[in-house]
Amino acid sequence: MSALPQTAVELRRAVAEARAGWSRQGWLALAAVAVVALVPFLSLPGVRLDALANTLYLALAATALGLTVGSAGLPSLGTGAFMAIGAFTSALLVARSGWPVEPAALAGAAAALVAGLLSGGVVRLRRAFVAVSTWLLAWLVWLFLLAFPSVSGGSQGLILPQKTLLGLDATPTVHFEVALALVVLTALAIAAARRGAPGLELSALRQAPALATSLGVGLASRRLAAFAATATLAGLAGALAVQLQAVADPNAYDPFLSFKLLVAVLLGGAATTLGPAAGIAVLGLISLLSGPFARFLHLPLERFDTAVAAILLVFVLALGGEGIVPWVLARLQRKERPKRSPAVPAVPAAPPPREPVLRAAGLRKAFGGVVAVDGLALELARGETTALIGPNGSGKTTALRLISGASRLDSGLVELGGNDVTERTTAERVRLGIARTLQTTSAFTELTALENVLVGRGVRRPFAGLVRTALATPRARREAEAAETAALQALAVVGLERAADTPVPELTSSQRRLVALAAALATEPDVLLVDELAAGAGADELDGLAAVVDRIRERGVALLVVEHNLRLVRRVADRVVVLAAGATVAEGSVAEVAASGVVQRAYLGTQRL
Repeated sequence: MSALPQTAVELRRAVAEARAGWSRQGWLALAAVAVVALVPFLSLPGVRLDALANTLYLALAATALGLTVGSAGLPSLGTGAFMAIGAFTSALLVARSGWPVEPAALAGAAAALVAGLLSGGVVRLRRAFVAVSTWLLAWLVWLFLLAFPSVSGGSQGLILPQKTLLGLDATPTVHFEVALALVVLTALAIAAARRGAPGLELSALRQAPALATSLGVGLASRRLAAFAATATLAGLAGALAVQLQAVADPNAYDPFLSFKLLVAVLLGGAATTLGPAAGIAVLGLISLLSGPFARFLHLPLERFDTAVAAILLVFVLALGGEGIVPWVLARLQRKERPKRSPAVPAVPAAPPPREPVLRAAGLRKAFGGVVAVDGLALELARGETTALIGPNGSGKTTALRLISGASRLDSGLVELGGNDVTERTTAERVRLGIARTLQTTSAFTELTALENVLVGRGVRRPFAGLVRTALATPRARREAEAAETAALQALAVVGLERAADTPVPELTSSQRRLVALAAALATEPDVLLVDELAAGAGADELDGLAAVVDRIRERGVALLVVEHNLRLVRRVADRVVVLAAGATVAEGSVAEVAASGVVQRAYLGTQRL
């Protein structure tokens, strides 16, 4: 099929999907946007359209910031700096080079994007350091503008000539409608991203970075994409807002602008797409009321509205930090779980021959003077379960970390399918076929069981980038459907197909570990490293856990199970490797290891395999 007919087919399909997903809330949102769009034509007394349009540009920047703060959990205080970069890039091109507004605004957004990428290294830092670093960025940009009047126009700023916007005179009414359209489009794009793979993975990184990275989620790449998207949209907002104001004044972009935007996001609710815009609206009302209130109290007007906003933020954080919109939605909405037909596990193909798939040789890891793993050698075969047992502190979990790439080897070799993966990162090893569950954190508590598994499935979704997901491209939509099907099948393998839409806090500890197992299974591993699957499980649950391990093994997956519950080991293990002080002291079948007197006396005590 040629490109044009294919495009028509995809458009019809997109329209059909939109109609199927349309609801009463959609009609209400559309009506609300239509009413707001009519404001410039209502001649409301006391309403300044230029101020409203400027507020909408601030709402655009705040909505973009919500992706970084809400989804990624990074408290950025540098959004005002990106607005300044976009504003002065646009202003210089219009005032001194005679550019039209549209390309100048795009250039401002591009300049902010470059600045976001250059400063994006902060996304690797802890949250407190992210706040400090971006706050310093806001100060640096502002001080630069003050120090170089040739760029900023000095105390008078850059005076901009009257231009057209989209072929119309750039009046406040035109700016208002353009800003409203950009806010709506940005909100729709960010809502799509939050529901899709980028949003789930950003949420996973915010909740449990170690668990997310063990499933192949790229911490730096996902966070940098969100940070750069925020910078770009903030730059666009600044580039258009400065054209509305007709003057580029450095004092309008001081560090308190960044603080105001972050306050708006937290006040309105970072967890929701519309929360930041609602926060900007609240701050606008505060700004209107702060003048008369300050005069009544005989207080200086300068920064009074900022101080009031900061006090409100303290109250919001003291009440749990949800913000206005989440608080309202929690009392108005009833969450109904979607009705699904229980998924059926995909029928595995004929069991592959038990050929070696992973080989580890001479693994060694020391922490200071303590040797955790010393000369460990393992060979794992498809469709075989190997149990790694030993006393606490014997190096079992460290061995899993070395094989998965979570810890760097001091010496040794790890091969997967005959290829050396010793220098590969954890994310690369997951893509190649090595997945791992963690000993402690087993699930993302703010997500449902299905969403947890979709995080693991993300490594097999090449078209789930931020831009493709936000634009809902045909490939991204098809891939999302296939990913959900695969995730439901993974839940069916572990016996949780009926709990797909259950929030993780409502699951038992054993069910949470099964969710983690399903998430790892969704990465389509050749080798699955399982750390203490039976931790906290009762004796009546062991048969079910053993059946789950058997179903995974039947799919030709090589399993390496670290386990203290020797009853489960006896039921599932084809081979057993016993560690002590990081070294192998016994290896063989369950019967052979059980018969070893050294193992029995030193490591099993009164227990029997």
